[in-house]
Amino acid sequence: MLRAVLIDDERPALRGLEHLLKDYPMIEIAGMFTNPLEAIKKIAGINPQMVFLDINMPQLQGIDAASKILDLCPDTDIIFITAHDQYAIEAFELHALDYVLKPISKDRFEKTLQRVTKKNGIIRQSLEKNLAIKCFGRFQVGWAGEEPIKWRTEKTKELFAFLLHHQGQEVSRDEILDHIWPEIEVEKAVHQLHNGIYYIRKTLEEYGIERSLAGISGNYCLRLGAVALDIWLFREHITVVKNNPQIKGFEAVAELYTGEYLEGSDWPWADLEREQLSKQHSEAILSLAKAYIEKKQFDRAEEHLLKAFKRDPYEESITELLLNIYRTTGDKNKAVRHFMEYEKVLKEELGIKPQEKIQRICSAIK
Repeated sequence: MLRAVLIDDERPALRGLEHLLKDYPMIEIAGMFTNPLEAIKKIAGINPQMVFLDINMPQLQGIDAASKILDLCPDTDIIFITAHDQYAIEAFELHALDYVLKPISKDRFEKTLQRVTKKNGIIRQSLEKNLAIKCFGRFQVGWAGEEPIKWRTEKTKELFAFLLHHQGQEVSRDEILDHIWPEIEVEKAVHQLHNGIYYIRKTLEEYGIERSLAGISGNYCLRLGAVALDIWLFREHITVVKNNPQIKGFEAVAELYTGEYLEGSDWPWADLEREQLSKQHSEAILSLAKAYIEKKQFDRAEEHLLKAFKRDPYEESITELLLNIYRTTGDKNKAVRHFMEYEKVLKEELGIKPQEKIQRICSAIK
């Protein structure tokens, strides 16, 4: 694992670099700094293999920051991030490994990472193969950019998903039988379980997935290595926005939630997690919409709220915010259309009417 430090006085630029590095599981982000002076104080303790460094920062110019970093960590590779290629010559005079122009393209970033990983003895294959597991929307396991695994049976697929649901934890045989094969005799269920584990291992092996990436050990414990798992990233971003509620973070949550947890599967054991993740997503979307409304970016707020409404048409807060947007923008037609759709959904599917508060907002617009 290679340690990287990111230094840029613009937080969105840091998040952009962080996002790009998600595709390189062999690289750990050991520190992110908007102040180069703070980074220099901590850099020796981190001793990173690489530093991504913005050249133009108000606190300290990148060239000077790089010189101080190399004094403290002489084996560290410096990769400059700059909006102007005029800095390239000066960068290489300082023995920087590379420089990347803003806005950063994936292809150019890939070339830089190839140089870094090759220098540190990591083979090219590591960059090409990235195991991705998708739990939002239709459940899929496979190499990024390739056809996902085709499971032998639906039960094999469900068994793997169940172990993934508890990944890193030992699950008892009885718990698996109760959830996966609740309606058949114990002896037959045990036989199905043993077959299922065998076919999971066989399928992973045939697909080229080493046990260090995904393997079952002990009492039915699934352990994952450097895998891109969407629910991990989702939970990370949820934690970030709780501590630092910024639009970028909420946008990341919205982007990751591409559908319900294990969508389309009739697996009761997933219901509680599905509900909790859906609730977290709805709360993030409401916060994102409110942030856009504060900035008077009503189109962006409406866009996210309408997507949220399609997934959860019963959530009153979504409709309330939408109607308030239409009242502010004076768009009566949209307000009436949305209210009628909301009213219809509640009547046909729940047999109830909209709350008086919602009706008053709509009446005020009319």
